[in-house]
Parts: sequence; structure tokens; C-alpha cells
Amino acid sequence: MTGNVSKKWEYGQIDLTTTGTVYEVCRLHGGESLTIKALSTNSGSAYIGSDNLVSATTGFELDSSETLTLTLPITFGRDNEITIYAVTDNGTDDLCWIKLIGMFPSTEGSTGPAAGQ
Repeated sequence: MTGNVSKKWEYGQIDLTTTGTVYEVCRLHGGESLTIKALSTNSGSAYIGSDNLVSATTGFELDSSETLTLTLPITFGRDNEITIYAVTDNGTDDLCWIKLIGMFPSTEGSTGPAAGQ
């Protein structure tokens, strides 16, 4: 039996225009990988978390030009998701992100995820 992994990319940029306001970056499902980068022009820090209460004291700190990569295993399940949020300590900072989606193995001739995925 021959198998492959079909995949696609999504990407975007988040303008963190208000200091202290929590922004949704994106949603991550099983079998997906997300990389978030703080832009080189940022003068403050961004903080990343998995709930809308993320703050400078609870989030993962990203300074100018730093990146964070998150990957959820396929076994996490396609129907389960984690929402990723960001907040900044400077209202002029931005984040960019890119997400690899649809990394479910498929067998030759199939159009969806393998059985049980």
C-alpha cells in the first residue's frame, strides 16, 4: 500500500494595536504545526498563550525577531483544537504566522484522513 501526506499552508499577520488587549492568532488542530514570529521592527515584547487571559506574567515571551513553533501530534485529533492568543506590552507591535495544515496520512486513492483520524 502506498501512502502520502497531503498538506497545505495558511499564513497571516496580526497587528497588536492596543497594549494589553488579547488577540486571537489562530486555531491549531491535531496534525498541524504553527510558527509565530515577532517582527524585527517590534520595540516591545509579545506574549503567547493558549487562553484569552494571556498576559506578560503568564505568556511565552517573544522579543523582536524571535520565533515560537508549536506542533500538535496527529493523535491529538483533527476535531480537537487549541486557540492561540497573543498580547503585547507595546501597541505598535506585530506578529506574523504560518501554519502547516492537513498533515493526515492518506492511502492511495483516498481524499481524506486515514481511518480513525
